[in-house]
Amino acid sequence: MKTETRNILLEFDEQGRFETPSKFDYETLVNRVARITHDLEQGFGLTFKVDNQVQDASFYCDIRIPHEFVLKPKPNLGYSVRISNFGGLATIYFEEEYSGETISTIKEILGRHDFIYVSYDELDQEYDGQFEEFKKILGGEVPTWQIRYFDYL
Repeated sequence: MKTETRNILLEFDEQGRFETPSKFDYETLVNRVARITHDLEQGFGLTFKVDNQVQDASFYCDIRIPHEFVLKPKPNLGYSVRISNFGGLATIYFEEEYSGETISTIKEILGRHDFIYVSYDELDQEYDGQFEEFKKILGGEVPTWQIRYFDYL
């Protein structure tokens, strides 16, 4: 993991907070996601559905990426931009499955709305933050940074 990425992840790694940070503003996040979704739809000319029926998780929603953008779609994969509850973090699932232009446009739109993009590959590292209680969430197996900010708990 790049030092810069690790520093970003540590910045939002709040002790005692599993699902949301202490200053979590749900309404603001809902509005930010609505604006991102609108810009994605305007930029690509297709509908991006928001799946925000999420509970017991460290993320708010998935913005589903239409299959038209997937180079070789596979059934039952969650092609999406996932938005964390923490720090305006966002990642793209199965990034390697899209064209470079599609990824660049999505990242540009995320940045325009002050989201911090973090590569899934970097998130797929053992969680080594300071929240000791979180390290025990899987009952023995060390969780990843992806679980810390982008998964069901």
